[in-house]
Amino acid sequence: MRVNDAGDEGIAVSFHAFSPGYTAACDSETDAIRDSARPARMFIDHVGSTAVQGLGGKPVIDLLIALQDWAAVDRVVASLATLGYVEQEALGEPPRRFLIRANEPGPDFNVHLTPLDSEWGRDMLVFRDELSADPELARRYASLKERLAARYGDDLSAYTRGKNEFVGEVLRRAAGAFAIDRLLTHQRAEFDRSQRYQGWAILAQLGVAVVAAVSVYSNDNRTQLNFALIGFLLAALWLWLVRRQRDHRSAGDQARRVALLTSGLGAHFSAKQRLRIFDRFTVPIEGRKLQREEVHFASRMAHGYERLAELVEESAYWTLDLQRTSAAIVQGVLLAIAAVLAASLWMGLLTLPTDTTVSVARVLIAVLVFLLSSDVIGIIFAHREATATIAEILQRVETAAARGFPEADALLLMSDYNAAVESAPFALPFVFKLRDKHLTRRWRNYLENKRR
Repeated sequence: MRVNDAGDEGIAVSFHAFSPGYTAACDSETDAIRDSARPARMFIDHVGSTAVQGLGGKPVIDLLIALQDWAAVDRVVASLATLGYVEQEALGEPPRRFLIRANEPGPDFNVHLTPLDSEWGRDMLVFRDELSADPELARRYASLKERLAARYGDDLSAYTRGKNEFVGEVLRRAAGAFAIDRLLTHQRAEFDRSQRYQGWAILAQLGVAVVAAVSVYSNDNRTQLNFALIGFLLAALWLWLVRRQRDHRSAGDQARRVALLTSGLGAHFSAKQRLRIFDRFTVPIEGRKLQREEVHFASRMAHGYERLAELVEESAYWTLDLQRTSAAIVQGVLLAIAAVLAASLWMGLLTLPTDTTVSVARVLIAVLVFLLSSDVIGIIFAHREATATIAEILQRVETAAARGFPEADALLLMSDYNAAVESAPFALPFVFKLRDKHLTRRWRNYLENKRR
């Protein structure tokens, strides 16, 4: 998109602060245009800087008129002339008309006439909405315009060209709103948030266990009631955290499935499907480094079922190692805790009075209840089950390769891999950093040998 610059040389440019009166002036002008252009059917949108609350710029209100019937354009132009508009530009490809009207003492008006499906018009609306939704972006745009107005105050054409790079970048970013790089970034953000909620949920369970353990040292009824209330609140918090954890994980799982299809097969989903997918993401990614497809997936195969199978193989290779390592670490920690508990109980039996020993035993039982309620043992089994299932999937990739990667095999591999990952617990957060370089090197070497 670019703003009209025909015949702009020598026209003065001035930068003004945003005026609350722009909205009322726009509404009044829109009504006048509709009345004069009847019965032509049209959509009239307020675009440009004056359409963005708080954004400074030239005191000119831009109106975008999208005609439902472009054959009526000459009649609409004639009706605008009765309101004082002067036509400045008429383009045939893409079709567009540009008119201006001086409006002393209020703001001037620019009118951009386009067909209903005009890319030019869509760009204007997208740019306006991006600025409205991102105050920091709007601030940068205002700062750029103020600098350009100071430098090119007597040359509107140069002022407009100075904005084009910024406008183009915003439009490119908006066009890539549903791109795979953003999809992968949303996937990572949703999984990170899900893991965080899972950690908080475990802490809430630990809090319940701590309350139960501490309560054994009090015989006061009021104190016991307070302990019970605290335990109830922590249990309610745990339920809420678990629900949030599952919501974020579900969004991340869907992103992974879509990413595999998009990167593997070059699949293109409908606009409605993409919108629904991205609407599920609730963790903002602004300011977060994008997860580029080329970094996320090492495969360089062309789109097709062979590439999809290779992406599944790569993902399964990483997941297998992360699940196996996580299982070993959780098991080691659990055994260490069990050893400490057993030693504490044994030492208590040998050295402490009977009443104290009973209290210690109650605390240890509370800790044991926590370990069971947080399903630490279940997590170990789940990691191991996922490891076995994913190892089988890797073997099946070799079978599919021998058969030339038929469509059914590749799709079933992807489906089974997703099912295995979605039923598996998260790998421990630090395990990825621990294994990242090693796994990357091993996988690159594997691909290099595979191609020979």
